[in-house]
Amino acid sequence: MNKEYLKVKENDLENVARDFSKLLKNFSNQNERSCIVFLQGDLGAGKTTFVKKLAKILEIKENVISPTFVLRKDYGNIIHVDGYRFEKEEEGKILSLDKELQDKGKIILIEWPERFAKAINLKPDFILEFTYLNNEERNMSIKST
Repeated sequence: MNKEYLKVKENDLENVARDFSKLLKNFSNQNERSCIVFLQGDLGAGKTTFVKKLAKILEIKENVISPTFVLRKDYGNIIHVDGYRFEKEEEGKILSLDKELQDKGKIILIEWPERFAKAINLKPDFILEFTYLNNEERNMSIKST
């Protein structure tokens, strides 16, 4: 399944997040493990903003912040990870994701997965790509793997 969203503005992200939440629900109904989601795109492309919108739809009450400096933030069933600061792939091991990978209903959202995912053998169930167009708009795609 591939879906494209063109010229998405920030207020449209909630609709994209709502669509994606349905895919997550279907995944959870069909699988007995966590869902791994790679969020790909340049700095400022909207990855963390999307996670905030998704968390709101999934009724997370906490204020979602970028995990760039803390590397990982847990919000109920959502684990938000950012590998931007990793210099070596092996550094991803400090995230300690092993036990959560088998938890049904968990959603592991990973920004900058290319910096560490291979070293800890993470394979995505979905890849969300964000392409910065201008200050107002992004293109997005959702791909199931």
